[in-house]
Parts: sequence; C-alpha cells; structure tokens
Amino acid sequence: MIGFFPIFIFELFSDINLILKLFVLMTIVSWIKNHVGSGPLSYIIMLGMGYFIIFDGWKIFGPIYVLYMLLMFGISGVIIDFFFVGGGQPEGKDGMDSPVSSGADIQSRMAKQSVAQRMVKR
Repeated sequence: MIGFFPIFIFELFSDINLILKLFVLMTIVSWIKNHVGSGPLSYIIMLGMGYFIIFDGWKIFGPIYVLYMLLMFGISGVIIDFFFVGGGQPEGKDGMDSPVSSGADIQSRMAKQSVAQRMVKR
C-alpha cells in the first residue's frame, strides 16, 4: 500500500500539469481571437505560440502562469494585507510584551486624532 503512494503523487502532478497546459492553451486561443480576430493569421499565431509556450518554453512559462493565476484569484490581496497593512503600535507598552490592540483601543485613537485635527483647523 505504501509503495503505491509515490506513484499516486507523481501521477497526480502529471495530471495537474496536463490540466494546466489545457488552461494555458485556452487562454492563448481566447487572447489571440480577441486581439487578432478569427482569420488564417490568427490560427498560424495560435499554433506558433501554443507550440512554443506549451512544449518548448513550458519550464519558464508554467511557473509564471501559475503565479499569475494565483495573483488573479486574490492571493495578492492577502499578501498586501500581510506585508503592508497593519495597525500601529498600541498605546502603552512597546516591544514583545505589548498587548494586541482591540477595537476599543482603535476607537479611542481615532477619537484623539479627530480632536487633534479639529484643533489644527482652528
């Protein structure tokens, strides 16, 4: 039973690779039909780009396409939230021992900022 597990994993990866190549081919066809049209030139471009991207350049284009699809599905929002959006330092202690800010803490900071902004406007 355990001997079949690596075979299952490798077969799963090859199936995923085939499905990914089919999605790339459909993306190429759709992009070319939208930008070039449905004439004979578009079919020549589809064949050329399809052959190059799916067979010759797949080792380069495959990971780029996977990254692009992940970004399109919203992973970029998670990355941006994780790295760039964060609360400021909570009032009080600094460092590792500081408590996690709560909604009440944020509300009091916003009220203080509002009062300070009104004082500046006067």
